Amino acid sequence: MVVRPTRTLALLVVVAGTVACTAAVPSPSLRPPSPSGLASARPTASPTAAPSTSARPVASAERAGPLGQEIDIGTIDPAFTPSMSAFASDGEAVYFGSAGRTPDPNDYAPDLWRQLPTADAPELIWRNPLRNRTIGGIAGYLGTIVFVDMNADGERDWNLWLIPGPAAEPILLDSHPGDEDVSSLIPSVAAELHSVAWTAFDRGPSGPVSQLLVATAPDWTPTVLQERDAAVAELWLPFIADTSLAYCELHYNADRTHDERHVFLTDIFGEMPPRQLDTSGRATMPMIVNDGVIWKETDPGFNMFNWGHLVYWDRLADEIRPISSRLQPDVNFPTAGERFIAVTGYDSAIFEVYDTYRKMWRLIDRYDLAAGEVGSRAFIGGSLLVWLELLPDVAPNGAVRYAFLPSAGADKLLGD
Repeated sequence: MVVRPTRTLALLVVVAGTVACTAAVPSPSLRPPSPSGLASARPTASPTAAPSTSARPVASAERAGPLGQEIDIGTIDPAFTPSMSAFASDGEAVYFGSAGRTPDPNDYAPDLWRQLPTADAPELIWRNPLRNRTIGGIAGYLGTIVFVDMNADGERDWNLWLIPGPAAEPILLDSHPGDEDVSSLIPSVAAELHSVAWTAFDRGPSGPVSQLLVATAPDWTPTVLQERDAAVAELWLPFIADTSLAYCELHYNADRTHDERHVFLTDIFGEMPPRQLDTSGRATMPMIVNDGVIWKETDPGFNMFNWGHLVYWDRLADEIRPISSRLQPDVNFPTAGERFIAVTGYDSAIFEVYDTYRKMWRLIDRYDLAAGEVGSRAFIGGSLLVWLELLPDVAPNGAVRYAFLPSAGADKLLGD
């Protein structure tokens, strides 16, 4: 277990919670926080070249939506993804867990791969010496990558690794302590260029604890920002933008039949007192955007990993507004880039992203469920979108697609 030094933190009144039934796979210049507590917009990750000729016209002009017609779509060679687990975009490349061209007999995904949009094939970034492992979660921003390596045979252990740059050696940030009474749910992780944040369970002096931790360049020493008694409260799903940090906190009632969860905003140094943004008690999966914070809220009685709708906190007006879905009845696992929010939609025939500049949903593609077509697991970092397509004419486990979305002012079409 990694030793975690503590630091002084402003007092926080705990008012949050949810039943954590599964592991979350979420999704990044160090300057003083702005007076509002929100950092400036992230720098634009401009690709040096368009996606390679491996781009495919599966989303035909007749089927794709207006935004889908604007973008060039690339495909990761399916030979590298037969055992793929987690995947994510860091704004410049797609990272994914897989065994690669020689999958293990048990379909483990122990290694970390990177697909540059200008390359014809992915490259191996980290080969796991332990082959019965799986990459369980990835986050990154412009080459700073943090990922979870976990046992695939049911053992209660995981390791949290950091690769702080394209040519850097991996750094072990954290690991499961091995205690039977400490939850084995893997960390939820977030990354910026010079900082990473994660939440994890650990042993404490009086029993298991839930912690919110950060590490910053150049030494990347883990620091505990907040800690809760895991029997009554948990910390989840951090999101970093510059030096601002948003996260979810859940709080259980005495018999753990009910929970309440809230979204908080603070900074990675623990110098800004955390501010609760929501009023519903059902808020989770926060994302910091240019002019506020967006998060997901579920219906009453559902836990934080169930389907829900998006909510927007306007920083300037200091008010909360719902984001109505256009075609999707509900969404899940939202991720935020420079301009767009990507989601997994309840209706897997509809693939939309939310435009935070135009305040509207934009259609990427439609799928024919009757023909066996499904779109799923969308993730965006910077302007690079990645998603999974299950199509009858591709590999059994589907194809991983990627495309750069337009940055502000770069739309080719006026309407949607």
